[in-house]
Amino acid sequence: MKKNYVMLALLGLVAAITVLIVVKISFRGLSRLTDNASYLRVKVDRQGPYLILVSVNAKEEFSETVAIARQLHPEAQVSTFEPGRPESAGKIMRDLRPRYVMVILRPDELDVNLAWNWIKITASLDGDPFLDTSTGFITAESPAKAAAFAGRILDAVEGRLRLPGKLIDNLGPNQMSLKTAWQKTPGAFMVPVFQESFAVETISHGIRGFTEERLGEMDGAGFIHYGGHGYPDRVIDSLNGVFVRKLRMAPAVFFNGACYTGVTGRWFSAADRVKEHQVDPRVSFALGVLANNTVAYLAPLHPDHGLPVYQEMEYLAYSGASLGDVMRDTHNAVILAAGAASFEPPVLQDGMKAPNWGPAEIMLFGTASRVLFGDPALMPLEAFSAPPFIQTITEREGKLLVDAVTADTKLKSTFANTFASDLSATGQFNARARLIIELPPEWNQVGALEQVVVQLKNAVIPHRMVAWKVEKNRGAYFLHVHIDVKATGFLESLLQRPGARVSFLVSPYEEGSKNSS
Repeated sequence: MKKNYVMLALLGLVAAITVLIVVKISFRGLSRLTDNASYLRVKVDRQGPYLILVSVNAKEEFSETVAIARQLHPEAQVSTFEPGRPESAGKIMRDLRPRYVMVILRPDELDVNLAWNWIKITASLDGDPFLDTSTGFITAESPAKAAAFAGRILDAVEGRLRLPGKLIDNLGPNQMSLKTAWQKTPGAFMVPVFQESFAVETISHGIRGFTEERLGEMDGAGFIHYGGHGYPDRVIDSLNGVFVRKLRMAPAVFFNGACYTGVTGRWFSAADRVKEHQVDPRVSFALGVLANNTVAYLAPLHPDHGLPVYQEMEYLAYSGASLGDVMRDTHNAVILAAGAASFEPPVLQDGMKAPNWGPAEIMLFGTASRVLFGDPALMPLEAFSAPPFIQTITEREGKLLVDAVTADTKLKSTFANTFASDLSATGQFNARARLIIELPPEWNQVGALEQVVVQLKNAVIPHRMVAWKVEKNRGAYFLHVHIDVKATGFLESLLQRPGARVSFLVSPYEEGSKNSS
């Protein structure tokens, strides 16, 4: 991956937030997402094809989980593969071209090498670098727990389990607070877009504040976010893998931004050399979450810096997408930010020399380690927010004029490039305009992007083009564009003001064009 110009703070930046802004809650719009009792309307996307991939070692042991998965998706094709050789799934993937893939495997078969290689495999089904299918993993600390996890998903879809229309955003421990402090306040400082359609609360606590008496404080929420610095067995100075099993929870979608909190078996640390470790399943934070009342869990298998998880939550808010498509969007954003080249992951091995990564590469590969545990076709809510931009496309003298105007100023992380800081006035994250534009049918290739302008009220905002590329997706063509923009503060920029706009001309493809896609 190419290097970005970057001077960023330590991983886990979000955990360092020490000021909570208490905002007034508005519950307007909740009825659009929920039934009369304020529960979310959960469904699955029935677009196919759907593939259930079962590891050879889990085929018999997890047969009950496979049976429940087939109840969820009776139209699905079932096949086996070897996680140690993920390319063994290549033929069925190429032949079927699945819209969704559910991967059922033992917890010791999932690690960051598989997650990274799975991105490469699912992006290789056609000629562009973007992912061609959406994936969710199903595993647990025992076959019975895996079947229970799959059963909760089925129960949520069929209405026997209901997710409350409430979000609790736990920012994790605050080093600046009193050690025993506990703050639970209305509002969602990091994801204010949820305030208009959800009941919302934010938690911050001291390094000894999350005591056993607090295990009921996150109950009643159908959406949970957890932040902080993490390891496979804990969020540091907060919950660990033992107590997360005891957390009182309503059925929920659980988002985690803390490092390593998706690890279910093998994991790697790196200084001068890479070191391999194994987490005890009894104390794995991820396996503890999956053994609790979750219907989906989104978390990293490697160091992550905490902000992409909020981008996932905002994307869900304005798209209403399936959770598999949410994670697919995260991985596509990594590919685009890295220059829109084919994703080429390393293979980590015990004792090898650590990869020579700068901060940008660490964060790019860390974000690429995020995975969805659950059914990738699960759709927990309908879109309730405007998208970041309202886009218009006009044909002009054989070219396309793209005009994108900022639409929802309540979105925050969506407007951040979490991998670079060279255009940040405060040395944190650049702002970004990330656009996905459906092209007219005859525009299956693009020659160049020209006359790029980012402005607010005719005043030009400093910016630079990061990358663009055309994606073919089920018969349609989409132009992906990433433009970095000057940031004025943490998650603040002129691009996020009403009326800010991005415009450019798209030139047609010409044989031999240097930058064509």
